[in-house]
Amino acid sequence: MGLWDSFEDVRGQQEVAQTGKRKYVCVTGNWSLLASWLVRALLEKGYNVRSTIRTTVDEAAALMALPGAEQRLELTQADMLDYGSLVEVFMGCDGVFHTSSPSDLVSNYPSEMADFEVRGTLNIVEACANSSVKRLVLTSSLAAMVWDQQRHADKVIDEKCWSNMDFCRSKKLWGPLAKTMAEKAAWSLARDKELDMVVINPAIVLGPKVFGTTQCIFTYLKGVKELPQSGLFAYAHVEDVAKAHISALEVSDASGRYICYESVVSEEKLVGLIRKLYPDSSVPSRFSKNGIPHVLSNDKLKSLGLALHAEQKLL
Repeated sequence: MGLWDSFEDVRGQQEVAQTGKRKYVCVTGNWSLLASWLVRALLEKGYNVRSTIRTTVDEAAALMALPGAEQRLELTQADMLDYGSLVEVFMGCDGVFHTSSPSDLVSNYPSEMADFEVRGTLNIVEACANSSVKRLVLTSSLAAMVWDQQRHADKVIDEKCWSNMDFCRSKKLWGPLAKTMAEKAAWSLARDKELDMVVINPAIVLGPKVFGTTQCIFTYLKGVKELPQSGLFAYAHVEDVAKAHISALEVSDASGRYICYESVVSEEKLVGLIRKLYPDSSVPSRFSKNGIPHVLSNDKLKSLGLALHAEQKLL
């Protein structure tokens, strides 16, 4: 361990002691852009981190190479469908982040995964309620809010909004359906168990990977059959989304759901962006120029004191 790493580790632990931040936390879910950033951000803030995200050998080695990881990162395994293994992993942790990948416009989400996601999420909630966990921060998705053909385009989408599950089924939108079902089930069980739970509903998560290339807008356009209704295409920088999760744990009066996005792109702008960034790529004919994006509100998220990145950093 180098001198700088030693300094960072000591500084992080002093910050925890001075501010009373929860020190022992667990990050669960699947390997994703968000999960890796969250682990890094937690280490930078001085937390001891226990991670159950599934990784390859190379990904695990990269995580363990992060500053502070050698001293404060524990990589372990837990099965989301095995309640007992989750309780064991959560013991001693004050906070848990369940970072199942946000569902956005991905059209290849398997329909059979919806039941798996619901059952796994319920196990997470149950295990948190029956262990030392003081707060669960759950990653849901903006997709659990926006899909509703009965909502007027002028209506502001905020934390009170839910996607219409019948509409999702009729359109075979299995990703948004799974996110809506899982989040609603989680809220019902958390209230029943009196578990302190906060939910982050991110838009499409973009930005540089902790290891490797940058994840950009075009990544999410491959295989997409249609944009959400009225051209809603919102996105957020991964660093902002990770910070939002940590704030949801640290801010004592944080509660309920928080929409996390930086900007909304209309279909017309999106088509222009594709042509500008990828001039050799054909613009899918399914994208029209007539979309009028819904109005989103992230005022509640801003109340946590977060400053979002500029648009240029997300392209």
